Amino acid sequence: MLTQAEIARKLGVSRQLVTFALSGYPQISQKSRKRILAAARKMGYSPNLYARGLKKGRSGIIGLWIPDQISTHYTHVARELNRLVKAEHRELIVSEVSVAKEQQMLSHVPMDGIIVVDAPDQVAIYRKSALASRVPVISMGANYADNGDAVQVDLYAGTLEAMKHLIDTGFQRIAHATFMREDSPYGDRRKGYVKAMQKAKLKPEFIYYPLTEQQRVITRQSIKDYIRENGRPDAIFCHSDDVALGIYRGLCDMKLRVPEDVALVDVTASRTPNIWNVS
Repeated sequence: MLTQAEIARKLGVSRQLVTFALSGYPQISQKSRKRILAAARKMGYSPNLYARGLKKGRSGIIGLWIPDQISTHYTHVARELNRLVKAEHRELIVSEVSVAKEQQMLSHVPMDGIIVVDAPDQVAIYRKSALASRVPVISMGANYADNGDAVQVDLYAGTLEAMKHLIDTGFQRIAHATFMREDSPYGDRRKGYVKAMQKAKLKPEFIYYPLTEQQRVITRQSIKDYIRENGRPDAIFCHSDDVALGIYRGLCDMKLRVPEDVALVDVTASRTPNIWNVS
């Protein structure tokens, strides 16, 4: 690897002058800076970011921990955070985490901070480790650790908004497609749905499906089985985009139109409901 000392020897200047030029110090003249930068580019110089990070006590790396679940939601989160991190000339490392695999969380890669999405139990484990005193962690999402820095996504409020839209539109038989059961500690969508239905004096109706890696395939078949056995709801409040897509395709298989025959709505990363208006 080409070093700053080699650039200095090539140009007949001091190594310190090369360091100042490459680091953007204002103490040197523009002429010297341009000459050194041009030589560095021509010689193929690339700074050792790890060495620079050790010197400054910063690695320039941000960790993103997401649950080990297959979901397009977490893909969107990772993409947006990566864009923001890149804009600050940092790098993002994405890892899937599970309570059952505590050791995988304690990475040996030096990081300046960690963002944990929808994994409060993993945050609790991490905060008990020796790394917690050196590397800050932020809990984020609908399921977050509230005993530290956190960003909460309010799915309960978003669900109420989505349900108000459906009820105000005139739908009476509104089913909720979910894998969450009544005793789930993270069932904000379900709680919001039940609250809205009770307030409107409507009967809650649940379309249950298993949480699997083949979510769209499973829900595509599940909705067809459900309608054949229970009839067609007026509208379906879906747990996520993936579920809504699977149900939409299942409805199409049955020659049912969205939203004319069955309306679809879901609430994911924000409080704004996604209204499926596809014909």
